Amino acid sequence: MTKEVKKRAVKVTPKVLMGDESKKYLDKIGFKMEWLDDLAKQYKFDSYDYVGKFCAFRCNKDGKSVEWIDVNSLALLNGQRKLCEIKLKHQPLGKTRKIIDLPWEKI
Repeated sequence: MTKEVKKRAVKVTPKVLMGDESKKYLDKIGFKMEWLDDLAKQYKFDSYDYVGKFCAFRCNKDGKSVEWIDVNSLALLNGQRKLCEIKLKHQPLGKTRKIIDLPWEKI
């Protein structure tokens, strides 16, 4: 009779690629990096790339970019108000490719 080996739960924190100026800006507007950890746990993202001109994070899973989320959407998901005015928007994904479910987009 063989014993089953129990797997240990490993806390994985996603990598966030961004420059120092971007970190300072996000701290200034009140963005919390813990919001990305919660999103990574829910949707199994392994890294994020911050794109400053869109004020958005590119969410990566298995080394591939699969979704975008901006800082205002993250703030609204976590019970906060909009953090900044975004003048350039990223191209939203179609309904069939979309991964992140935002409550205000369900119709």
